[in-house]
Amino acid sequence: MINHGGCESALQHGRVPVAEELFKEKISKEEKIYREAVKLQEAVPCVLRFEQKVSALKGAARKFKALGDYKDANVRMKACRKKAALISEEGAQAVYEDALRRQEEAKTKSEYVDAIAEFRRVVRRDGYRECAKRNIQLCKRKIQRLEKVAAWRRRMTLLAVLAGCVVLFVQTPGYPFAKGWIHQQKGNYRAAIANYKEAGAISWTKDLKSSCYYKLALEKLDEGKKEQAVKLLKKAKKNKAARKKLKELEKELAKE
Repeated sequence: MINHGGCESALQHGRVPVAEELFKEKISKEEKIYREAVKLQEAVPCVLRFEQKVSALKGAARKFKALGDYKDANVRMKACRKKAALISEEGAQAVYEDALRRQEEAKTKSEYVDAIAEFRRVVRRDGYRECAKRNIQLCKRKIQRLEKVAAWRRRMTLLAVLAGCVVLFVQTPGYPFAKGWIHQQKGNYRAAIANYKEAGAISWTKDLKSSCYYKLALEKLDEGKKEQAVKLLKKAKKNKAARKKLKELEKELAKE
């Protein structure tokens, strides 16, 4: 014989049998949609951007509409639509005014970019489309001017750095060395020698001076001035060709 006393006692004391505790509540399809819609409606105050608030309310309104006469779905649908329209109007106005403020106060490229972003939030809305487009173009022109000024400043900074480098270079042995090399390439050997003497701190100048003295000696030989050529060749002792030429010339002079 089955004893029902335990179950009756449990119910009398407010306890639910284990089987009922594990039983999951089954709800209708309509109730599920209704609860989802209510959650969307009630979550609106937690959303920051007005576009997302409007989207949530419109989504909730569509769900309530699909439910027809279920509970207070029809009343909630109308409330969501009305609230969405109000938030859309007030939100667009607030965003446009904020964009105008950002544009007026903007001083940098990034600030103008922020203003453009705000204008774009309302650029597709009636009543704001033309004004938003016009102000976006104004911001873009401001950005272009700022970029030109920045480019000009960069060029001026570069020129200042280059000028500073030139000034420093002129004060180093590298400057007379460079002048000497140019004079040597042009065949102005005496000027080159004078420059190389100024750049004495650079070791290469000794070989280059010898080369210049050798060239001058050859010029004197072409003029038939052997004694002067000998003096110049002696100054060009670091040049192998000059040493060889000096020996030959000294032998010739000894025979004369």
